[in-house]
Amino acid sequence: MSKKNRIPEPKIPNNKIKFSFEFYDTSCKYCLSNWGEGKIAAALGRLQDINSKTFDDLRRESVVYHFNSVDWSKTIERSGFPLAVANELEPFHFSLLGVNGQKARVFGAYSQGTFYIVWFDLNHVIWPTLLKNT
Repeated sequence: MSKKNRIPEPKIPNNKIKFSFEFYDTSCKYCLSNWGEGKIAAALGRLQDINSKTFDDLRRESVVYHFNSVDWSKTIERSGFPLAVANELEPFHFSLLGVNGQKARVFGAYSQGTFYIVWFDLNHVIWPTLLKNT
């Protein structure tokens, strides 16, 4: 192939978070497909926003994104993710801002710049928290 006909390599910063669905749980207990069309569109928009950030950005802005590691003992999923390979990586969760009154969360595992999405938790049921100001 001549240089003239080559497709240029995309210029993507190496340090931005990448998403993978390699470990996505299709049992539909916590599937994005269970959400309404508007919530799915909003969730994908939030993922696009988060995709422009680095891991360090998310940690610095953890108060905004509620980006934290997962303590399985405080969740209703005590045994962790359904796939053993996902449980070998560090589990994290973050908020999908602007989706379902800030209750929507994404749970997954992080390794070497990639966030492996496992669950979409629309109603914040995986890791229940006490309501504030009630």
